[in-house]
Amino acid sequence: MVNVTESFTKLYGRPPTEEEVATMWKMKREQEGYRKEVIKEKTKAPRIRTKPREPHTPINEYKYRWPNRASKFAQRVNRMLCVQVMIKDIAYIEGVTENVVKAEINKWRLPREK
Repeated sequence: MVNVTESFTKLYGRPPTEEEVATMWKMKREQEGYRKEVIKEKTKAPRIRTKPREPHTPINEYKYRWPNRASKFAQRVNRMLCVQVMIKDIAYIEGVTENVVKAEINKWRLPREK
């Protein structure tokens, strides 16, 4: 915050009168109010959609979709289970314990067919 009296004294070489201090504070309040209004206008800008949304197409229930949130590890385990690789071999290939592989199988209900 700027000290109004010190800045006035440095600028004019004399202390300001009470009327000058009052006008300077009034000008300062107006400046701050203008800043607040500008900030409010920027934050409350309305969102304008240029084109309407297209209707959501229904998902074919017969088509298999792998969940998007599944990890790459779970997808690899699923592929290996589909080609009849044993859990012990999956754990060796991935460099994890058998319990980790079993946990992924239970979590994602593997194997899932394509």
